Amino acid sequence: MKKSIKNRLILIAVGVLLVLVGVRGVALVAVGKKTQATVTEIKKATGQSNDPMDHNYQISYRFTVEGKQYNGGFTRKKVYNAATLPSVGAMVSVRYIAQAPAINGGSDTTPLGGILLGVLGLFLLFLGLKPARKTQPLAHQQTDNPDPQ
Repeated sequence: MKKSIKNRLILIAVGVLLVLVGVRGVALVAVGKKTQATVTEIKKATGQSNDPMDHNYQISYRFTVEGKQYNGGFTRKKVYNAATLPSVGAMVSVRYIAQAPAINGGSDTTPLGGILLGVLGLFLLFLGLKPARKTQPLAHQQTDNPDPQ
């Protein structure tokens, strides 16, 4: 069955997006600089299930590099004691890419997630870019001796 162009483009787009997110995660750990940021907002993050035991919080922050302000955020998952969260106005440690401070994240980021997303993205890119297999129509098979007697 021939893949449609639309499906291939979707695979390629999702693959590129996952590779970029993966590279971002690895780059923050590998070459990211640490700095202090001010917490600007804390919101309870609701998941797809809206489970009352799903205690995830989105923490937004702001930091300054060379006189210019940048915003970012990270998620703290499974926070069962809200007293452990930073308060608005508190300082938190974050990482950013020196050449592009708009690319930033929490300082507790690990490269494993970025690596997994990058590999998945490359796999989707491969699926989207590989040539479609040509299928031969089924024909009557010929044999050397068509009438076995």
